[in-house]
Amino acid sequence: MDLYFNEAAKFTRWVTAAGVLQEPFVLVDVGVQGGEHQHWNLLGDHLVVHGFDALEEAIMQLRRQNWRANRHYHAFAAGKADEERTFYFNAANPTASSMYRQGPSRFDVQRREQTRKVQVRRLDTLFAEGLIPRADFLKIDVEGFEMDVLLGAQELIGAGVLAVETESNFGISASLRTGHFSAISDTLVDHGLLVFDLAFNRVPRASFQRALVAKGLPEASIHEGIGKPSTLNVLFCRDAIQETDEADSYPTPPRPLSPDQLIKLIIIYELHGLNDIAVDTVDRFTTSLTPRVDVVRAIELLADPACRNESLDTALGRRVRELEQSTSWRITKPLRALKRAWQKISSST
Repeated sequence: MDLYFNEAAKFTRWVTAAGVLQEPFVLVDVGVQGGEHQHWNLLGDHLVVHGFDALEEAIMQLRRQNWRANRHYHAFAAGKADEERTFYFNAANPTASSMYRQGPSRFDVQRREQTRKVQVRRLDTLFAEGLIPRADFLKIDVEGFEMDVLLGAQELIGAGVLAVETESNFGISASLRTGHFSAISDTLVDHGLLVFDLAFNRVPRASFQRALVAKGLPEASIHEGIGKPSTLNVLFCRDAIQETDEADSYPTPPRPLSPDQLIKLIIIYELHGLNDIAVDTVDRFTTSLTPRVDVVRAIELLADPACRNESLDTALGRRVRELEQSTSWRITKPLRALKRAWQKISSST
């Protein structure tokens, strides 16, 4: 359920190869288990990563795999207080481990929880201590603990974060009465970060799956669109044009963007397939960008009609299209139609 990745990213590849950026691009990745997203590799040596995870074994693995001096992985969690907390490690699915004990699930999620004591640090504390520099991009994936991370990162975000990618949901809880997404959005809007993209999945409830099996039918795939939106992956970005035209719409006056920050923002847009916004930004800030970038060439590279490559814009979608275009898929089409007809007849008897 990743956000869209524009693999071509012609502008990003061009400015990276040309050494246009005069300062590094800093990514702070909270919940870095498995490593940062592959699209950041396009930035090469311009990228500096500070990754955090409560799972020490995940951090040790990343340290063994990465030899580059600009990759830093820290074996503690991020939160709203500097403290020690209980962490609930899910041995059945480590990526679903959480700071919160998970109760009974309506979605038949496998769990084998083990409790651990872990260190939690505020990103603002680490920023003040100089352990992490001013960040350009903040990514958070911590199984429901996202608001705590944000509350402990207000100074870091205010210092110049251009975009935030975070998991969220439309659920409510005792601590978030107006909902998880609403709380995150309100917090980030205060810093001039607006929703620019989102992806979500739908997960059928376990009782529905059991009912299908009881009828002799296969369980519904999570790709069949059954169920309400479950987990969201949301991209919040600064909008340089709106900040210029509608500064009075913001809770606090937006900080001016330097040429390097403008270039980084354009890179973020392009990597996520938001090339129309990238072109509009180059066009609007031509005067600021001209000393550093050939704007005519930049617009030519960004004006890519394949930047989001059809409506099925995920890796899964691309695999589905490849399958549907294959010879074997076309040959077996009559058999699949017959199977669906037989299922309908069986379910009605």
